[in-house]
Amino acid sequence: MRATCFLAAAAALTISASQALAWGDMYMGDTTGDPYQEPLVQAYPAPNYCPAGKQPVIVGGVICCGVPTAGTYYNPVSKPKPAVKKVVKTKTYLPRAYAPVGEKGVVYK
Repeated sequence: MRATCFLAAAAALTISASQALAWGDMYMGDTTGDPYQEPLVQAYPAPNYCPAGKQPVIVGGVICCGVPTAGTYYNPVSKPKPAVKKVVKTKTYLPRAYAPVGEKGVVYK
């Protein structure tokens, strides 16, 4: 009887705890569709072939002409990988055991 009561309590605790794990998993809505939020427009360092008063900008990953609202776009410099040192391995042979000819198991060739 005590084991059944204990298992029932453990099962109830497990089921109630699983709800807390999924608390923030629901869809909260799309925040990118806010019409009042100004899009991020970054200046793009390229030759300026845009009309007067405009310059190359990046809007949603597309380069077009416009007025920037954020800083200049740049590609982050990737860190150089450390040089790999090649290890030169020389063949080393194990020393051979001394076995005089004529001993048991020693054959002269």
